[in-house]
Amino acid sequence: KQVLLNVAPITTGITMATIKFLGAAQEVTGSCHLVSVPGAGNILLDCGMHQGGDAIERLPTEQFLFEPSEIDALVLSHAHLDHSGLLPMLVHAGFNSPIYCTKATAELLEIMLDDAAGLYMRDLERENIKRERRGQPTVEALYSLDDVKTVLGLCRGIAYGQATEIKSHLSVTLHDAGHILGSAIVQLDINERGQQKRVVFSGDLGKKDSPLMKDPSLLT
Repeated sequence: KQVLLNVAPITTGITMATIKFLGAAQEVTGSCHLVSVPGAGNILLDCGMHQGGDAIERLPTEQFLFEPSEIDALVLSHAHLDHSGLLPMLVHAGFNSPIYCTKATAELLEIMLDDAAGLYMRDLERENIKRERRGQPTVEALYSLDDVKTVLGLCRGIAYGQATEIKSHLSVTLHDAGHILGSAIVQLDINERGQQKRVVFSGDLGKKDSPLMKDPSLLT
């Protein structure tokens, strides 16, 4: 199978938690952040695509700056594709760990990823017909509908405000972000050598006083 990677080894033997910002830093889309915790492993926050332009041209430029099989868990803030769109490619490249999100996000994810995959496959088929007519090599799909199904099977829905241990020394709590249905502020609580530390990832926040969504939760 084809694997699209530009891999830098994930740091091993670390003595304190580290965070690497791999996307949506000084840019809007492509949310992806890697948290490495001693004794707990490597936790990915979101795995989004960079949006804009044709998927056939855009997806080959997306690269994972880590080895997908070394990710021990993934926490997804919400279902929009700039936060979730590369999950099928991540699975195709070897990721096979739990994906933690709200139950509503897991349900929306099925709609979003199925729709995106359908459009991608149709566009790819048209592109390959043109290439065959011109005598050019065809383009191989970077993921399949089976990869989408695998993503959905890895999802673990958790309720807002419910602290869930995802690895030894590490728990996650999701809070309402007020952005879309199921969107979450991600709170990671880390026990680092007996000291409690907290990392909060806001994801996308909604506005206050929205007629359809609750106000974003206030964390204390």
